[in-house]
Amino acid sequence: MESTEIYRKPSKRIAAVLGLFFQPLGMLYVARPGWAAVYFSLAVIVGLGNMLLLPGRELAGGAIALLLGVICAIHSYRLARDFRELLRRPWYSRWYGLVGIIAAFAVLVFAARAFLFEPFRFPSASMAPTIEPRAHLIVRKWGYGNYGTYGIHVMRTVMSSEVRRGDIVVFEYPEDRTVTYAKRVVGLPGDRISYFNKKLKINDEEVQTRRIADYVHKSRPIVSRQYLERLGEHEYAILIEPDAPAGVSIVKAFPYRERCAYTAEGLSCRVPEGHYFVLGDNRDNSSDSRIWGFVPAIDIIGKVQYVLQ
Repeated sequence: MESTEIYRKPSKRIAAVLGLFFQPLGMLYVARPGWAAVYFSLAVIVGLGNMLLLPGRELAGGAIALLLGVICAIHSYRLARDFRELLRRPWYSRWYGLVGIIAAFAVLVFAARAFLFEPFRFPSASMAPTIEPRAHLIVRKWGYGNYGTYGIHVMRTVMSSEVRRGDIVVFEYPEDRTVTYAKRVVGLPGDRISYFNKKLKINDEEVQTRRIADYVHKSRPIVSRQYLERLGEHEYAILIEPDAPAGVSIVKAFPYRERCAYTAEGLSCRVPEGHYFVLGDNRDNSSDSRIWGFVPAIDIIGKVQYVLQ
């Protein structure tokens, strides 16, 4: 005997709540998969718009998302109210179908973030002008062997993607692996890195720079000298403060500390195997390998693929 549950009208209250907080689910609950696809697309557009067009304007982005939720809640409520009593409800509009859809979507999102791409929010000015404070980073993770997301480590494997000089990588901070950093790789395993009087040398060859227009910080009315630097295929801007000290004032104890020599003018290091030397593009306002040492390959999460300012 067929259950009467599949013919029961959807609850107007549940439809409104689902429509307010989970727009596609609200439409699936009232058996409108086409509208579910429309609201899902709108939610994606709103999310991307908040990242691309409204960075740093969380209130405006939240207001747009709330407006979309209210519209969908009203829409879902009316569809539930007008639902025909004898209309058979498909599987995806019943509780077990919705739970299954939520679970499948959660698994897909988790897997995509853990193994493919993951967004990060960059909080500081240490990578300016390349990465502004509060910019969104899209990080490519496959091939780097450190897989996980939401604070959950899934697995660690041997790195299969090549890390090149000039790449910006996201990694676990060596002193606290719950914290993630993003810096530019300047030294590969076996390289000799020197940074004296604010001049970078790799294997005794000076990295060429040329001065360009001064940089005005967006977050504060300060002007910094700006230079173009090139490493391999990467050409990027760096900031130098002429009045800042050339040497490193605070050096922490770190593994392979004996491979580095410090003076008042700077430092030189031999990068150990399985490690990398990283710097911030905002050279005089960056906590990086000069202070806390080398980045182990196993701590690299992925390579920054896109920067959304």
